[in-house]
Amino acid sequence: MLRGIALALTLAFTGCATISAKGPQPLRPALPPEVAAYYDYPSHAPDAVRALVTDGPGHRLSIVRFPLSVPADLTPTEPVVEFEWFESASPGRRPAIVFNPILGGDYPLERGICRYLAQHGYHAALIHRKTLKISPEHPVAHLELLLRQGMLRIRQVVDWMAMQETVDPERMGSFGISMGGMASAMTAAVEPRLKAHVVALAGGPIADILMTTRDTLLTKPRHRYLERNQLTLEEMRRQLTAAVQTDPLRLAPYADRTQLLMFITLFDRTIGTSREFTLWRALGRPPAVLMPFGHYTSYLMLPVLKHRSLRFFRKTLDR
Repeated sequence: MLRGIALALTLAFTGCATISAKGPQPLRPALPPEVAAYYDYPSHAPDAVRALVTDGPGHRLSIVRFPLSVPADLTPTEPVVEFEWFESASPGRRPAIVFNPILGGDYPLERGICRYLAQHGYHAALIHRKTLKISPEHPVAHLELLLRQGMLRIRQVVDWMAMQETVDPERMGSFGISMGGMASAMTAAVEPRLKAHVVALAGGPIADILMTTRDTLLTKPRHRYLERNQLTLEEMRRQLTAAVQTDPLRLAPYADRTQLLMFITLFDRTIGTSREFTLWRALGRPPAVLMPFGHYTSYLMLPVLKHRSLRFFRKTLDR
């Protein structure tokens, strides 16, 4: 307890601290064929529609849309892939980053980071996601459909990026915050074309986060689901645990910690700090930046988040 208080006070004065990866790289098993098949989809050449939004200093912003390719056993709730393409004005074939957003909001935080990356020579694709919540109108298994659909969407944005003449397909990565951070952690396991991943404010397992979070964005639909289906929290947790296969803790063993950088908040009541550290351990204890704030107040560390992430991408993708 005293050590934790001392660490928090130290971080409050110094801003943040970094945990370096120690010891040998844990043995990383190959992704099982059945798991790889679960996140596979029919081969496709995206018939993309690209509309220019702005042509600003250092980058050009477009909206890109194309149909989502899905296997026969999946009926998508979002059949169109849509993302904002921040194309860097830097010459030559540039590295590219898939950006996975937070759960709610209109992406102002994410757009700022994408512009920052583009101005420093990195293309960035900010993926749009309509919803990823428990719904009283659907069984909890519906959440797994949304999560799996999200992984297919990410992989197909990677397909599109790799086809662009301005992108170096050997230098692609991902960046995710909160729920987007969990998506990036899972992408690190199932998408080998991405070689660097920033995982910020993310944890696991998803069932435990949904059952214990104090964030009203998640507690309100949880309460409605419990009330409508006459369930206890523990009963709902068991249902979610059984239904959710697309979970960062389940996929973490297949990720390469040398390709990861995490940002962990020490007073997080949305994801839960203990669950952020649970994911960090499951990912093989990669380098991590500790921030002495909560889930939303960590916004105060945005300059550090951007600078450390850029430095990580330069070290990992530009070597």
